Amino acid sequence: MGIEKKAYGFRLNEELAEQIRSYAQMENRSFSNMIEAILLQYVSNRVDEDKK
Repeated sequence: MGIEKKAYGFRLNEELAEQIRSYAQMENRSFSNMIEAILLQYVSNRVDEDKK
């Protein structure tokens, strides 16, 4: 069985959302998947910084 995911609602300004859509399209990802990838990268970077 895969990872269980939960839906979240949040607001973004349209300019930021359009930039994310553009990058998602370039990487052949969905908007939702791109948001998840961005958040995973951010959290990973923070964990690495906190270990220093």
